[in-house]
Amino acid sequence: FHAYSGAGGLAMALALSQYLQCENKGDDDSCGICNACKKSSRMIHPDIHYTFPVFTQKSGTPPKSNDFLVPFRKFAIETPYSDYFTWISTLTEENKQGNISAEEARYIIKQLNMKAYEGDYKVQIIWGAEYLGKEGNILLKLIEEPPPNTVIILVAENPEEVLPTILSRTQIIAVPALD
Repeated sequence: FHAYSGAGGLAMALALSQYLQCENKGDDDSCGICNACKKSSRMIHPDIHYTFPVFTQKSGTPPKSNDFLVPFRKFAIETPYSDYFTWISTLTEENKQGNISAEEARYIIKQLNMKAYEGDYKVQIIWGAEYLGKEGNILLKLIEEPPPNTVIILVAENPEEVLPTILSRTQIIAVPALD
């Protein structure tokens, strides 16, 4: 999803992942009441995985999204139309730069090569795909040929900053700005 700040790219990704896991899908929306929808809306469904920009807390310790999952859930549920800078500022007052590390990319591959636990699909949401940097090349084969019933949703505010090798393997959907 290409969604400028405030357009709701994260909200769209969360809604799509909930729809994919829904046990009683309607023609154009999830039911919102089944167990899968309830877990999805609270961002605790075991088959929906989240990756987002984070920063190193301790020198030498590679950052992982899972280390920041509790504050990210709160941020995404309360402000799904927010942006990267607001996310980073909720974590620290310092001027830190977030990114998605090579270790995180390898972890994504490991997670998505496992069997789905509850749902019909394994879903990986990568919010802030432009913060992958060259480490995104680690994911090329996975993005090009995901395991069966696996959906990878990349959300970027600035798709021109996403690696061209990744963009060439995706279907770009522009999320229009809201009035």
